[in-house]
Amino acid sequence: MAIIKNVELYYCKLDPKRPNANFNKASPTWEAQIRTRDKEVAKKWKEMDLNVKLMEGEGDTGVYYRVNLKKKSIKEDETPASPVTLVDGKLQPLDPNSIGNGSIGHVRVFQHDYEFNGKKGIASILMAIQVIKHVIYVPKPREDDFSEEDMETVMPEDDGKDPAF
Repeated sequence: MAIIKNVELYYCKLDPKRPNANFNKASPTWEAQIRTRDKEVAKKWKEMDLNVKLMEGEGDTGVYYRVNLKKKSIKEDETPASPVTLVDGKLQPLDPNSIGNGSIGHVRVFQHDYEFNGKKGIASILMAIQVIKHVIYVPKPREDDFSEEDMETVMPEDDGKDPAF
């Protein structure tokens, strides 16, 4: 297993009870995005066979490199997988729903060779995260929401047609 040190954490979906099923309902995943702005760090990540993407951020985010890491919540034998371990700097458990974008941590991944449809590669599976700078996630309130309104109910006129058509 490899440990990737001092990464920026973004979009952490690590709640053991609620893996992300947005992209695959049959096999939800726990996931986190790691980032760096350092070209040399990104080069080392590539040497580790991580799938590094160069991104141009909007506004003040500038250019950065990212890697999306995942772990399936269901194993190939269809038994539940153990969730991603999440601890603080003192190795104490951390609330997975409290990790805000920009937190800093160390990430442990398990890497293995794979072959799929004749393509060979190295898969990286997210195993654990140690948060050393904890930016607390605070959900933003909705800017617009429904308000109570008067409602009008209208009955359709009988046009002699069968309502089933």
